[in-house]
Amino acid sequence: MSEARGFPAFPARSRRRHHTWWGTAWLQAMEDTAVDSSLTRRGRRIATDGRIGPITVSPGRLAATVDGSQQTTVAVELVSANVWTNLVTEASVQSGHLAALLDDYLPHALSELLPTVGDLDSQCSCDDWGNPCHHAAALCYQAAWLIDVDPSLLLLLRGHSLDALTAEIAGQRATPPAPATLAAEAFAHPVPPLPEPPPPATDAPQLLAIETPPGIDPGALHGAAATAVSRARRLLDAG
Repeated sequence: MSEARGFPAFPARSRRRHHTWWGTAWLQAMEDTAVDSSLTRRGRRIATDGRIGPITVSPGRLAATVDGSQQTTVAVELVSANVWTNLVTEASVQSGHLAALLDDYLPHALSELLPTVGDLDSQCSCDDWGNPCHHAAALCYQAAWLIDVDPSLLLLLRGHSLDALTAEIAGQRATPPAPATLAAEAFAHPVPPLPEPPPPATDAPQLLAIETPPGIDPGALHGAAATAVSRARRLLDAG
């Protein structure tokens, strides 16, 4: 797959914007991580004012120059092998999931592509202590605009691609299923003989120690257990 994709800078735009459900979830992960909501508000203003240069999206990373000089990156946790297997399986079960992605829609069944709290980590050349700082928050807001239009960018940010997902789904569908055994064939198989029974016991039975429940006579419980063992032995001896 392509290791990186570049996007031109956004011009200044209205602050009122409706996000897709996945764009909203992306921003929720960033805003829930932030320790200072004032930084995210400043970041939103920077994003809508068009003060961010071209954005580079690569596996596990967003990068851009913000406010003309601040080198800002946002690291995105790559999905684990188990999560990727789950995503491929889910998309294989429902062919409409892949079709939706190709049509720039993210099905809810593939929501594991979205980051959650702790999956985003930012670095910036500014001296702001926040994580994210206002520059990184601005980059996340503009990244949400990109993801709104093309949710397959989530695949790239999480370490994969739409082509890789398509290829793995095709591979799963091309794998022939395991041969089935008809019920008639299964019942026609001969039944193996049962093993020989164990030799009859000749020694005195050894009863396990049983903790007597409250209200039960210990002697009566021991006698009942001994009777049960003796009867079981007689039945085994009789075949």
